[in-house]
Amino acid sequence: MVVRIGDRFCASGQADNFRHDLRAADIGDGSHGFNIDLTGAHLEEDAAEAVEAHAVSGAESAQLPRSQGRANRAVDLVAGRMMPVADEAQFPLFILGPARSGTSAIALALLRSGHYKGMGEGHLFPMVHALLGTIDNHYERYEESQETLLARVPRQSFQEFIRRGLVQLAKELFPTPYWLDKTPTVEMVRSALLMRELWPNARFIFMKRRVIENVLSRQRKFPHESAEMHYLDWIAVMTAWLDVREQLAETAFELEHRDLVLDPDAAAARISEFLQMPDGSAARFREYLRTNRPEQTDESFGAIYSLDRLDFSDSEKEALVAKCDPLMVALGYSYSSSYYAGPNSGGAP
Repeated sequence: MVVRIGDRFCASGQADNFRHDLRAADIGDGSHGFNIDLTGAHLEEDAAEAVEAHAVSGAESAQLPRSQGRANRAVDLVAGRMMPVADEAQFPLFILGPARSGTSAIALALLRSGHYKGMGEGHLFPMVHALLGTIDNHYERYEESQETLLARVPRQSFQEFIRRGLVQLAKELFPTPYWLDKTPTVEMVRSALLMRELWPNARFIFMKRRVIENVLSRQRKFPHESAEMHYLDWIAVMTAWLDVREQLAETAFELEHRDLVLDPDAAAARISEFLQMPDGSAARFREYLRTNRPEQTDESFGAIYSLDRLDFSDSEKEALVAKCDPLMVALGYSYSSSYYAGPNSGGAP
């Protein structure tokens, strides 16, 4: 295989990679795929449409037809039955946690490191988890009857249809195996196990923050929402995380928001080691966290507050404690200005 732009030689390689779709189409033994690295060709960003691939055999050469554009290929991608339902060649990172827990700070710093690609906000992947749940619910409702068209289509077929589609879509969206998604919602935490199934080399960072400081930060950012909504969402996200973290095992890393505030260098070092980031990328990541402090949203940066700081009535405080207490105990938090309960307590700075 030879890759050119007009008369300019760019790169070459062997077309001897095995592809299931070629074998299924009876194209030889299927070992005719190719993957040619164009890094050294130094192509301009707008040169992709001019790239030509030529199959060369002896003195004969034939230009391969260009595939459809990305937008037109979306339907075709999910329809290919031989396409994989998981991808071990990608190493995505999913940044999880309640809103206002430092997820944006970590995502922005990692994007600035140059090691990961992505966007500041995700909100795409939980939809796939919901679609798979909808399929299960639909089959559980109607599958008992064998006299239906639905009964002729295996449930697994639809499940794999959705999974293949997301795996291929990620390849289209991200030009690198290392990409990240930051979606600070309970739905995304519930999707974590599915993400690990789709990408076995995925990693997860979960940002934690005590409910008092979390609610205060949410009230500053989202003043139109009720205080009860803020702490109920905190409960939902933290509960979902406790449900999945043991199953994620060594692929998951927890970071307390307060640790990021007090010692960004140490936090960056721990994350860089967990992700096995290259030295240059790790240095840029650490420098961004140290100098930009994107997690700073309070004029009293790093302050710890007691429950009394919340502008709640006594009955509202009682309701918060009643609902949050199991999690506060499980996570070792207090309701006072010591932040942690027991021997790990630390006073306000």
